[in-house]
Amino acid sequence: MSRARPLPVQAPAIVVGLRAFKEADQMVDLLTPEHGRITALARNARRSLRRFGGALDIGNRVEASVRPPRGGLWGLDEASIVHDRRNIHQDLDRLTLMAYACEICGRLAQENHREPKLFGLLDATLTLLDALDQAPSAQFRLGLEAKALTFAGITPILNACATCGEPPEAPMVIVAHSGGAHHAHCIPGGGASASLAWLTAVELARRSPLQASVDAQLPSGPQWALAEGIEAHIGSAIRSRKVLSTISSSPS
Repeated sequence: MSRARPLPVQAPAIVVGLRAFKEADQMVDLLTPEHGRITALARNARRSLRRFGGALDIGNRVEASVRPPRGGLWGLDEASIVHDRRNIHQDLDRLTLMAYACEICGRLAQENHREPKLFGLLDATLTLLDALDQAPSAQFRLGLEAKALTFAGITPILNACATCGEPPEAPMVIVAHSGGAHHAHCIPGGGASASLAWLTAVELARRSPLQASVDAQLPSGPQWALAEGIEAHIGSAIRSRKVLSTISSSPS
């Protein structure tokens, strides 16, 4: 006797990944507060306008009807748009940053595990990007990365030496996959040079609402150090980082 199909559950979700599957299906990566990152099979998604019309797009916040897996994939029965982030699509800078935010929050989230903080961070980030009329500062992105690492349980230490625990004192270096900032003499030959001003600005962005970093002037420093820490944690490259690093308003 075959087992009954699991009953669907309603879940607020953000679409963080899409892949074509077979002739008409789609594999959809969703970030949810209650179930973390889930991968769901949306059958006939590329044909069915009634069930999914326009909802399955990166960054969209949706109300999803999903079926828990029976040893395999989740099933996505329906999805309706709550917020389509339409304004973000008006310029490449914000569109690329949206894809980057979805990728890092989605990849840092655990599967089938409560992730309300990462979900809330991504939702707030995309809502703010949608309300802007131009790309935010580089400090905004670094604040996003620092918050995402924190909510994933791997807080980068930026206001002390991650090796000895003493207050920061120049010269400092940052090795994100080794805890954050270190006195140069505590980790000889390692890391990228980071000024005290840069470390202070990024720590402030980590602790403050992202909106406070939208127009901030970030001191010069290792712009991708935290991204490298995320890549070390997830064990692979952040695909959208390459595109983000090439656009003019996101200095590398």
